Amino acid sequence: MNPATFGYDGAGRLKPHTAPGDIMSIKIQTAARHAASPIPAARDKAARYLMIALSVATWGAFANAAAEFRTLPPDRLIVGTWQMLGFAVFAGLFAVLAIWPRRMPGLWELILFHKIGVTLMSIGFIGTVSGPMPSDNPTAVVMIDGTLIVVTLLAYVLAEGWRPWFARSAD
Repeated sequence: MNPATFGYDGAGRLKPHTAPGDIMSIKIQTAARHAASPIPAARDKAARYLMIALSVATWGAFANAAAEFRTLPPDRLIVGTWQMLGFAVFAGLFAVLAIWPRRMPGLWELILFHKIGVTLMSIGFIGTVSGPMPSDNPTAVVMIDGTLIVVTLLAYVLAEGWRPWFARSAD
């Protein structure tokens, strides 16, 4: 493998110069080719609409949590606040992905990590945990977050949400 040397491209950005067949050259060429291939407009639009739907639905969950908040016992106020504000954060994250589905590496994966983690933990709590609020039902959490996982994964594939890991591409 030849060591890479660096020079400037026409836009004044530093870029590596490598010999053909060099590992660095292959990686750069693969990333550039991947970033340059367009995503069909229908797939992109479908992914964006799915994420808009998740954002709107999550704002609904926020409104429901806000309505439930008044009835929470004092020992649940901190957790209730955390959960309610978490809905607002996730609604915002879903909206960001609807607007810029390929701009931020790791955002899709962080959301999926959280939703999969909550779902797996809730599966373990079925039949053993309950509470005074409907949102305390682990079966409901599994069904809701499981649906979020499926829809988010579908949008991730449609929008090719992994692209930011390889190269910056326009949304």
